[in-house]
Amino acid sequence: MEPAEFSARSILVVGQARPAKEDAISLTHGEFYLALELDRDSGRIREAECNTILNLPRAFVRQLLVGHFLPRDLPFLEKELRSRYFALTQRPLIACLRDASNRYEEALRRQESGK
Repeated sequence: MEPAEFSARSILVVGQARPAKEDAISLTHGEFYLALELDRDSGRIREAECNTILNLPRAFVRQLLVGHFLPRDLPFLEKELRSRYFALTQRPLIACLRDASNRYEEALRRQESGK
């Protein structure tokens, strides 16, 4: 992977969830992760990557998420994943997205309070 250049306005949040035991990700990584580069101010998803075993699901998830906004678009993105992403990792992926959105909101609260 090429080294990325990140804007000073970018923040990284990582959501995690436990995949089904029968999923290869569970055997390989133990946890399912979704890393998102977000615009600090707007919550716009600039980049997305998850630890799927195959490249096609990773690219599919990236295409679905990039350009949307957290937490505003979370219900829409969950609906899209439920209706278009059919893999054993569907539920953990949605859980990761929720977790990442929560982490983003927590980061904003911390910055506002100065902690």
